[in-house]
Amino acid sequence: MLVLFIAVGTCTILHAQPGAGFVPGYTFLSGGNLTADKNFYLLTVLGKNKTAEKIISTDKRLKVIEQERWQLLLAHVDDTCRTAASLLNGFLYTAEEQAQIALILDTIYRQQQPVIDNLINKQLRPGGFYQRFTAFSNDVFWKKAWAQYFTGINYIIEQFGMGKKMRYPRIDSSSYDVNSRYYCTALKVMFAFLSEKKNEIPCFYVPSLNIAMQLMDMNDRDEPARHEPLALHDNKLAVQKIKQTQFSKYTYAAILIPGNGPELFTTPISPINKMHCDIGADRFKQGLAPFIIVSGGYCYPFRGPYCEAIEMKKYLVNKHKIPASVIIIEPQARHTTTNFRNANRLLYRYGMPANKPLLCTTTKEQTDYIMTAGEKGFDQRNLNELGYLPYRDKKRTGLHDIVFYPTPECLHMDPADPLDP
Repeated sequence: MLVLFIAVGTCTILHAQPGAGFVPGYTFLSGGNLTADKNFYLLTVLGKNKTAEKIISTDKRLKVIEQERWQLLLAHVDDTCRTAASLLNGFLYTAEEQAQIALILDTIYRQQQPVIDNLINKQLRPGGFYQRFTAFSNDVFWKKAWAQYFTGINYIIEQFGMGKKMRYPRIDSSSYDVNSRYYCTALKVMFAFLSEKKNEIPCFYVPSLNIAMQLMDMNDRDEPARHEPLALHDNKLAVQKIKQTQFSKYTYAAILIPGNGPELFTTPISPINKMHCDIGADRFKQGLAPFIIVSGGYCYPFRGPYCEAIEMKKYLVNKHKIPASVIIIEPQARHTTTNFRNANRLLYRYGMPANKPLLCTTTKEQTDYIMTAGEKGFDQRNLNELGYLPYRDKKRTGLHDIVFYPTPECLHMDPADPLDP
């Protein structure tokens, strides 16, 4: 994933056991497409391990699947299919196909265990992108990582190709009417365009991956890659300052300010978001934490030009004169759930103390919501959408303040959120 975060050295764990996971200082790999890297790090790692990639690409059983998909792709260049469903359904992975491929990959693992173990132990475990699988043995880890690939590919094709499976259609939708004549024409053009890539990488997963990435590109949904690598650009000064900070002097490791998107295309920062920042600036000036994490992506209005985190940082610097070097931007979160998750990710990646609490500071309306309980409460929403709680020991300490600790599960990529995996 390029150098999305400052890394110190390369992890060289050779004999990881169940339970081994994220290692601070891990050096990310890049396959040349940041959106693909973030959504499918397994494939990025495979592409950088020529031995493992050759094992996958030369397996005769997987080669049949690959050829069938390429043949379908080539057929769509000139056939009479004209609807999104008729053009794209064949590139989804059915439950039967997933089970078939899983059996083949399991056989490959047993036949090539040293190679696959090395790939898992040196890259997939310490990278943290599969943190929720770390309790499993490598054979199970391998299966689950591939299952996540199938889920992610299906989600992208259904979301941006056929207008299905969106968590929040108001901000996650395709940029076009997927049933329109124009979009279906664009899909036909896409197949002709991708047909030229047939011989670039001979692996079974490439046809569907190429289609998924092209669909995101057609819709200008490159949010996962925007502003990256953060640690070398927008957050460079903060990352350098973290290394010199004595966190023991502070009550909290950082102050998290979640964003609130504007409703108008002409408004860089919403009135409510200004108040989020005003409250957060007050807590920072009290000396409660050495850093502020502003969290929020390109959410509202739909396809709007402003990033919440970027505008929040400008506001804090310009109005409150807070040094840019203490403000960490997190420009990809799209929901309150991922404000917490993504802030925790940066905390772990940047080497801030994970045993120290964070302070989430926001308006009363949002703190009320974050503390709601029951079937429709905030905890349950996290469990429903993420599968876990992106915090522990959460408690309210004031009208506008919530204290919590980070959890390492936050590092795990989410195949059902391609715009912020």
